[in-house]
Amino acid sequence: MLRSILSVFAGVVIAGVVVFIAEAVGHMIFPPPKGTDLSDPEALATIMDQIPVGAKIAVLVAWFLGVFAGCFTALKISRGVSWTGLVVAGIMLAMMAMTLIVIPHPVWMIIGAVAVTVIGWFGAARLAR
Repeated sequence: MLRSILSVFAGVVIAGVVVFIAEAVGHMIFPPPKGTDLSDPEALATIMDQIPVGAKIAVLVAWFLGVFAGCFTALKISRGVSWTGLVVAGIMLAMMAMTLIVIPHPVWMIIGAVAVTVIGWFGAARLAR
């Protein structure tokens, strides 16, 4: 049981690191407008309409990669205990939901967040077998 709990912790950490790196790459490809404070949710909410679709897709790709890497890590460390990947996916979806609530996003990104979570979890579960 301790191994499973630690695997979830490791999975969430790995997922967070992967999302951070992937979003940083996305910001290099699609830089935000000059002078935007990326740590200020209000500033991000005001520029959401100016951000190109490619940048929004890059965020979904980052979220997918994070869920996939985190779930895969948890499943491998726990030696295939299936609920560990599901818990990591749920935690990541909760983090995405917080972001989507704090910074208004288009509806298609909300649907996309759910989709990339399910696909990332499922893909990691299949690969981890």
